[in-house]
Amino acid sequence: MDYIFAFLAILTPVVFIHEMGHYWVARKSGVVVEVFSIGFGPELFARVDKQGTRWRIAALPLGGYVKMRGDENQTSFPATGSAAIAGSFSASSVWARMAIVAAGPAANFLFGILLFAGIYMGVGKAFIPAVIGEVIDGSPAQEAGLKTGDKVLFVDGVKIDNFNTLRTIVFENPERPLIFEIERLETLKSLTVIPRSVYSESLKVNFGQLGVKSSEGEFRRLGISESILNASSDTVQMTYMMVRGLTRLVTGQANEGEIGGPVRIAEFSADAARQGIVGFLIFMALISINLGLVNLLPIPALDGGHLLFFAIEAIIGRPLPEAFQAVLMRGGIALLLALMICVTVYDIMRQFS
Repeated sequence: MDYIFAFLAILTPVVFIHEMGHYWVARKSGVVVEVFSIGFGPELFARVDKQGTRWRIAALPLGGYVKMRGDENQTSFPATGSAAIAGSFSASSVWARMAIVAAGPAANFLFGILLFAGIYMGVGKAFIPAVIGEVIDGSPAQEAGLKTGDKVLFVDGVKIDNFNTLRTIVFENPERPLIFEIERLETLKSLTVIPRSVYSESLKVNFGQLGVKSSEGEFRRLGISESILNASSDTVQMTYMMVRGLTRLVTGQANEGEIGGPVRIAEFSADAARQGIVGFLIFMALISINLGLVNLLPIPALDGGHLLFFAIEAIIGRPLPEAFQAVLMRGGIALLLALMICVTVYDIMRQFS
């Protein structure tokens, strides 16, 4: 029950923000929104507002959708002849449709930035430079030749702005050679470091361990402008790291424990809730950014797939044939459902392994 409540407490606001992005831009573009749904399946609660939009909560809380006038179904596939219907999604310009679709992921990124900015203003942020404070005897860092005082500039071509970025890259690369570019006494050096593989019982994943401690940093509250600037920069950095993770997943280089679905998210949500409100909000921000990024993937049925269709329409001057779009849409839905089933089964099996 802890998993379920924590999962819903994190996922529901994130999904709501995503769909609200679609809804707000659609309304501003003159498109009529018929249904705003949190969840799928049987309806648990609903009300209709003055504009005729049906706001509903459904039984399966694994996402949501906004159904606009002229949509055939929840995936926003246009019904036949919908382009001739006033106030329909299909009747709006291709640029308006692109803006409506892109607004969902954009809202998730903005929500993540606002959550981080609020934490930095209310609680503070740690600033830890990417400088080696101590090297543990017998560690991979010592074996590779790293020394106290070394400033890490790049790891495998990735710029290291702070110690947390260094920790993240090492964490996701157990037993994999990493090229460290460091500054030592104003001299640039290049070292090959192989992080040790360590198994985490709590995370159920093998992670990389370098064997170093950070140098002293500072922890302070930030003002409004500085909070927004740092939150935006951190969101960009996290998005880049997530893209790296997706790339490793596609190329088969991801660690076994990195793969997870709803059960895994629920498990991490409960862990974040136990850490207190700050840990909970940080995890919510990460999930929001992740949802925004995943929805931009060019897979039919996702926002990225719709954007790809509309971009092609803008280039060639006409939409792709509806029959062709329908085939791609069904294929995208089948792919997403298959992935959801696979990762869910994998998560459940891991719980009993």
